[in-house]
Amino acid sequence: MKHFPLNRHTFFALPLLLLAVTLQSCSQPGLVREPTPLVKMSSPYSLHKDWQLQSDKFKYSDSEGLYFAENKKAAFFANPDGVLTSALKANQNRWTDQVLWQRKFNEPILSGPTLFQSNLIIGTAKGSLMSVSQDSGEIVWRTELSSEVLSLPVIVDNTIFVRTVDGKLDSVNAVTGKINWTVEHQLPNLSLRGIAPVTYANDTLYVGWESGTVQALDAKTGETKWQTQVLIPKGRTDLERMVDIQSELVLKSGRLYVLGYHGKLVALSPENGNLFWSKDISGFRDFLVDDKAVYIADEDDILHAYDLYTGTEIWKQTHFKYRVLTDLSFYNDHQILVADGYGVIHWVDKLDGTLVARARHSSPDSIRAKIVRVWNDGKRIYIQDTGGYITAYTVEPSDWYEFNHPEDPMGILKTAVKKG
Repeated sequence: MKHFPLNRHTFFALPLLLLAVTLQSCSQPGLVREPTPLVKMSSPYSLHKDWQLQSDKFKYSDSEGLYFAENKKAAFFANPDGVLTSALKANQNRWTDQVLWQRKFNEPILSGPTLFQSNLIIGTAKGSLMSVSQDSGEIVWRTELSSEVLSLPVIVDNTIFVRTVDGKLDSVNAVTGKINWTVEHQLPNLSLRGIAPVTYANDTLYVGWESGTVQALDAKTGETKWQTQVLIPKGRTDLERMVDIQSELVLKSGRLYVLGYHGKLVALSPENGNLFWSKDISGFRDFLVDDKAVYIADEDDILHAYDLYTGTEIWKQTHFKYRVLTDLSFYNDHQILVADGYGVIHWVDKLDGTLVARARHSSPDSIRAKIVRVWNDGKRIYIQDTGGYITAYTVEPSDWYEFNHPEDPMGILKTAVKKG
């Protein structure tokens, strides 16, 4: 049967809309997922805009595979309108000085860029996998794959591993663009739009499929080492039976962590796929793992922290419920950084889930309100939004901090804030 990809971030409105229509037809109030109002707080952080670049607007559903890449001098980012940009990371006075080069392709860019030596690897909506020069954006080679390239290209030992929307995983020579091998997995009738990249370790690829299956493949041949059905489809309709593994699999401390939609968070043995523990939770965003815990935003935008070894819940933070969160990222050794769908950046304490700080990127009714990617390089925060904007911020102490800490205006706490 035909595979019908849905936008993994906006699909949730579909069953709710149908339910609302049904309830209204019965003269009952409709069901609405109202975002949780932000609690009042004084933030020690503020965002100072270093520079901002704009391209064309794009749909949120086309942003799943887009990421930032960087070298010592420049940051690289792509837009689904087909524009690939190289920009100086250091602030410049003029746009023409900030942008090193821009290249417009005749097809939407949906994944990447990923650095490979002096080149960038990108994937497109027409199934093209391309290597382009970091210095000029000129095409080095182009390889046609079977369908849309939606996953971030992962590169190991001169080999690119990339997934396409039709259920295939390709191994491609990063120097020549030649396809080494292709593995195909049968897709369910319905799945969320977006594909998690593969996870690599010790000559093994770990892949989470839309069927709820996790596979370990030989990276050189594509042959299956083991396969585990982590999630079991349940329900009468295709919507109810969706068990996509959309989050990137994380290998940490000898365990493979997997999160599924309509499913579970599980810790598996990377050697054979055997189960260490599981927790009932549904999610689809990329999650975080450190030496102590697994940090997750579930499908309702509630944050959770689970013990790395037992799966015991450490804390739960409900202040972001229905606020349409982005993927999580680490800000420093103590904090998690996440953006919501209303233009606000949040800092959360890893230890107990308390709110540390917040800053606004755009107004809720702004065309730029929908943040799709947040990237922290240790010095700046880069934000990409559906208005086509890339914004580089420096995190600084807020006026609130200066006012409430007059006794230590240049002290340790302020220094920690500035360094992030």
